[in-house]
Amino acid sequence: MDPAKTVIERARRAAGLSQQQLAAWARTQQSSVSEYESRRKSPTLEVVERLLEAADAELAIKPIIDFDVRHDPEVGQYLVPERLWSVPLPDCFSKVHVLGQLFKSRQPRVWDLSVEAERIDYYEWAIVRGTADLLLDSVDGILLMQLWSRLNLPGVIREAWQPVLDAAVAAQDTAPRDPGGLSAWLAKEINVDWPPPRRRTRRR
Repeated sequence: MDPAKTVIERARRAAGLSQQQLAAWARTQQSSVSEYESRRKSPTLEVVERLLEAADAELAIKPIIDFDVRHDPEVGQYLVPERLWSVPLPDCFSKVHVLGQLFKSRQPRVWDLSVEAERIDYYEWAIVRGTADLLLDSVDGILLMQLWSRLNLPGVIREAWQPVLDAAVAAQDTAPRDPGGLSAWLAKEINVDWPPPRRRTRRR
């Protein structure tokens, strides 16, 4: 992800639209889209949502992941995240390449993350040597959990990351979710209370 591009430009390009096309679909001027993308003008949240909707996209809340920088005499510096994260499709299964000099090679190293063996090899390298941005952009939390037992990692790194993976699958002491709001919608249609009142435990 290019941080220099605004969410409007990223959504527009992902949809394969020109500024003129996006402006027409969002009922605005091409000059306005250009000013928003170049940051010469700041759109309101309502305008951003309208432009993204025209590009078949939407704003989403994404948690910020912090990393703890640690050092080991044998491994060197490595990172440990506070929690796992998701890499959206199709990026989590894309091809990635890394400058060859990082491997003492003149040729860039390329992995196809849609191939499990290559994904394992890449995750092993990324977890040991990757930067925070590289990890966040290419290592998917769910795929990592599926491969975790098969990754060949230094013991100190495996031990440091293990609590993060354990926390990701631990039982959550929170109210049950209503996926997609389906139950809330149906409850409203048939005029029943939602969510249902919690049952009180009878004392014996």
